[in-house]
Amino acid sequence: MNAYDVLFEHHKVLRGFCEKITALPPNSGERQDALDELLIELDIHMRIEDDLFYPAVSQASTLVAIAHAEHRQVWDQLAVLLRTPPTAPQYEDEWHSFVTVLDAHASEEERDLCPAPIDLSADMLEELGDRMVERIAQLRQSTINKLRVRGRAALLSSL
Repeated sequence: MNAYDVLFEHHKVLRGFCEKITALPPNSGERQDALDELLIELDIHMRIEDDLFYPAVSQASTLVAIAHAEHRQVWDQLAVLLRTPPTAPQYEDEWHSFVTVLDAHASEEERDLCPAPIDLSADMLEELGDRMVERIAQLRQSTINKLRVRGRAALLSSL
């Protein structure tokens, strides 16, 4: 599968979780469960970008640096969201801010890095995409990764 297609498809997964979560009552267990799943997928997404995709397009260094900065923005907004109790009046505003930051990052990435402003062969994109799909599957099945994400969420919510 082409690397760009992998990124676009995973962006759809993340956006789908955001839509699902938005439709659920803020203080429900179902929403918390969906948020936990989103956190795992978000971690997976950023790891495949940081570990595989960005190094492949690193010649477009300015754009990759911007993408890394946007990852920090997403994590920062996520930390604010996780520190806000679902019963707090500002919770929905924080949720919408998180969704906006996440969607803006995905949209800018799709616009600026897909296709990358460097020449990548079709074979390279296919090989990279296959590696990304394989890594997504590994991380989704990894109990250690799920525990690491839960630990990170606990740390973000306590800061």
